[in-house]
Amino acid sequence: MRRTSLSIAAGLTAVLLVSATPAQAAVSAKDLPKKGDIVKTFPELADAEFTTFTTKQVTLPGATCGTTRTEKVKGLASIRGMAATGQPFVQSSVTQAKSAAKVKAYFKAYKGLTKKCGSYTDPTSGATITTTLAKAPKLGRASLVLKQETALAGVTSYSTSVFISNGKRMAAVVALDDAAIAGSSINKLAKVAAKKMK
Repeated sequence: MRRTSLSIAAGLTAVLLVSATPAQAAVSAKDLPKKGDIVKTFPELADAEFTTFTTKQVTLPGATCGTTRTEKVKGLASIRGMAATGQPFVQSSVTQAKSAAKVKAYFKAYKGLTKKCGSYTDPTSGATITTTLAKAPKLGRASLVLKQETALAGVTSYSTSVFISNGKRMAAVVALDDAAIAGSSINKLAKVAAKKMK
């Protein structure tokens, strides 16, 4: 998966239910796992460079495979760690959407990738990308796990994205590496992300 699409996935989080929820303040770094939380589950990032950022846009899957679109949100905060070699790469984000219905739509868009873009050729890089749903941990109101494999010039990279819902908030944890992502590791970090996002 290209890093741009990885960042996009990490910027997205999800809520499946549309019932009324208590008001939630603007998102910030306090709603994210800390560097220590990430290193605890991904020790190979102990010496990685970590950055945090905030924005008011979330990036979502586009109308065609391999494309994206952006949508305004009330806020998005993110932390990412990247090894000096570029992999592994781990990012955790939390988004404050305008409504729970919006987050439900985001969930639907990502889930839809496995149907319309289960396997396709990336229009920019020419890489073959496959996307599948995996068993999701029971976190938040709803959770979703997407796995992707990207094959280019005989090299395959792997990514796993865990999306979690809580009212108008959406959490996402994304990991990219040159080997399959351990479900136990990303699920542990997703559990921390779900707790922090409330």
